Amino acid sequence: MPGLSKYLFTGHPAVIAFFVVSGFCIHYPYRARMLPVGPFLAGRFIRIVPPAAAAFILAQALGMRAYNPIDGYILWSVVCEAIYYCLYPLILAISRRIDWPLLIVASVVAAYGVAIGVGSDQYGNAKAYGPQLNWVVGIPAWLLGCYLAENLHRLKLPGHVWGWRAATAATASALYWATMNTAAGFYLTMVPFSALAACWILVEIRNASERGPINVLETIGEACFSIYLVHVIAAAAIGWLVTTPIVVCALSLALAYPFYRWIEKPCHAAARRAKAKMEELGARRRLEERDGIAISDGA
Repeated sequence: MPGLSKYLFTGHPAVIAFFVVSGFCIHYPYRARMLPVGPFLAGRFIRIVPPAAAAFILAQALGMRAYNPIDGYILWSVVCEAIYYCLYPLILAISRRIDWPLLIVASVVAAYGVAIGVGSDQYGNAKAYGPQLNWVVGIPAWLLGCYLAENLHRLKLPGHVWGWRAATAATASALYWATMNTAAGFYLTMVPFSALAACWILVEIRNASERGPINVLETIGEACFSIYLVHVIAAAAIGWLVTTPIVVCALSLALAYPFYRWIEKPCHAAARRAKAKMEELGARRRLEERDGIAISDGA
């Protein structure tokens, strides 16, 4: 896109905001109850891995070699998500002994230790560390989402939701400009941005709970993972026929729907069924074990 307009679409800050949302959604159901580790992990991986694999295959078929989970774009964040899911049982156990703020501070120290210690590329990217370390740089945002979930009912912020939206969008654009034109790259700025994103998301949650959700956005939001996975693939394919940015953008969003309908949505349903079935089997097994102990004690 021409001129300053290219800074309107800020990919990496959007991913950081998504990490906050992900941490919130993962932790909210387990704030005060036991985490069934096996069903949880099975559900999460069935939910994200098949769609990500399908998108990867599609991208490779179109010759998009940079669309990969190792040193490319898009899939790097899916790898981070998978690592966060695997770490969550440990994080949850630690959080019940150590306050969330201490966990977040430790994660910030680790994130900057990697970012500053290793450095970045010429554009100051925060995803330049490979699958081994990208997750470390992004985990403060994810833990902030967990903190929001833990403290949702006592956290309040002043200001109108549109003010927070504008501030977050403007900051994201400014940081995108900075990472492309100054030494203040994303690898240095995304941790403080994640705090702003968490504040914005908190205000959004409050606004939705008080005024109700926006139905159109709720519907689009159901397909957000598909939009994220395939928008660049669709744009590349459409670009062979049309180059007008607004047309490419609109058609890319439209082409995300078939992917959602035929790939992501069935995987989501399968994940729920698998998780519920595993939880049911686990509950039945525990009941049988208790019955066996009771019979043994009564003998």
